[in-house]
Amino acid sequence: MSASGIVGDEIDKQAALAAAALQDVAGLDAGASARKLFPRAVLALLGPYSAAKFLAERVVQSEAFNMELVEALHSKLLSLERMAGDVLVAARQQGYFDDPDAAEPLRWLATCDEQVKDCMVALESMLDPQLDELMAAAEEEHRRGESVPLDSLG
Repeated sequence: MSASGIVGDEIDKQAALAAAALQDVAGLDAGASARKLFPRAVLALLGPYSAAKFLAERVVQSEAFNMELVEALHSKLLSLERMAGDVLVAARQQGYFDDPDAAEPLRWLATCDEQVKDCMVALESMLDPQLDELMAAAEEEHRRGESVPLDSLG
């Protein structure tokens, strides 16, 4: 099996593990028992999510470029990133960030999520080299004060 096949299989495995962990998180009912089980469920999601991020970082740093692998990796990471984002939003809404037992694993998940987003930008750049030029032009325009941040428009 080729290296890209091995990486593809491993990312599939990690995505399946993360999806199973997400089901555990989603299956928790509100209440005291959920508060006790939530940190462990988040850690179960964090493991495969971190492993997928690690694989993606290796692909981004690699000298070899395999379009199919990059596309597949981006697709899997996108679904994992959405899962993690949903968990983080729900955790904020339910006050888990205020719970000392749950807050630390959630911060780790949030940090990993930010790193995955950075990695996804790098993968997107690999898929569309013109994106780098567009991003650089937009950043330069913003630096010169010719544009406004999107979050200020709301």
